[in-house]
Amino acid sequence: TPSPWSLGVIVFTTTMATMKALLLFVVSMLCIIGGGIVEGFTNHPLNSPCRQTTKLEGVFDAFQKAFSNEEYGAPAEAVKATARHILVPTLEQAEEVLGEISKGERSFAALASEYSTCPSSSRGGSLGSFQPGTMVAEFDQVVFSPETKAGEVKGPVKTQFGYHLIVVDKRSGGGDWY
Repeated sequence: TPSPWSLGVIVFTTTMATMKALLLFVVSMLCIIGGGIVEGFTNHPLNSPCRQTTKLEGVFDAFQKAFSNEEYGAPAEAVKATARHILVPTLEQAEEVLGEISKGERSFAALASEYSTCPSSSRGGSLGSFQPGTMVAEFDQVVFSPETKAGEVKGPVKTQFGYHLIVVDKRSGGGDWY
């Protein structure tokens, strides 16, 4: 014999299927009553989902159109950046690290591990991906500026935490303004 739990699952599943079928039936009745299938268009005051249904389309075509999201398209991707930085307490240290970077003998990640006071130093200065407003304003202004090119070292940038040397690895979602 089935347990009460399995009966509950069966009833719930059946109930959900029944509710979906009932909803589809109600929508089709609204379409027919509102004139969507009979007259070609409807003037239903609630602007029903069948508002653009023609006589040639069947009820199920109306359902598909009613529950699709074709007219809106895909949602816009959120603006994000992936960046690395080296944080040091003084301007002199920032300029010293900048000099090391310009020599090109060591990678940015190696210099971040050695000089940066930020916990991200253990990851080569990587901050991962983030959206505008996640970091302090001075940092965000550099990272999300159209003038900052990917792979370019920017700074020193002064914030309440110290001086940053910043590299933007990637930006996405801002359209073509990057």
